[in-house]
Amino acid sequence: MKRILYLVILSMAALLISVPAASAQDEMTVSIQDFFFDPDQLSVAPGTTVTWVNEGQAPHTVTSTDGKELDSATLQPGDTYSFTFKEDDAGESYAYQCTIHPEMTASVMVSGGGEMTTPSASASASSSASPSATASASPSATASASPSARASASVSPKLPDTGGASLPLVAGVALVGFGILALIAMRRAS
Repeated sequence: MKRILYLVILSMAALLISVPAASAQDEMTVSIQDFFFDPDQLSVAPGTTVTWVNEGQAPHTVTSTDGKELDSATLQPGDTYSFTFKEDDAGESYAYQCTIHPEMTASVMVSGGGEMTTPSASASASSSASPSATASASPSATASASPSARASASVSPKLPDTGGASLPLVAGVALVGFGILALIAMRRAS
């Protein structure tokens, strides 16, 4: 009886630990430091929103090196830029750099629809077909892009709060609750 109870507890713990990774598949964050992108290589599924956060002390940009629509305005320290990779982007690689510091390079690979490789944070962006990309830095700024795509993104000093309960907190409370129930069941069984 005790072995079955231990198995149930371990199974619940494994399930609760895997839940945050499964829920974070539509949003990812890239940190811009002085003078590198972290991570510098990212693989995302179509429909994923990637948010770049300038956590350095210098201004930076996120600008495609291969003519794609990925292009932010100048991001001051604390600013963010978000871009959503579309279904049409599956199989594409987006190489980008900071135009202020061209030695800062990175890339995003849009997979055919699998899992992403890096945890994410909250962000928002939208995309549709049209000839330019815009990003607002202070009041507003415009950057041009390829004629076949448009991405609208907001630049703000911090990422927005979704207002929901923290998933790790909920998982921790559930794990403690199951532990207490298991102890009660073990005492009744003996």
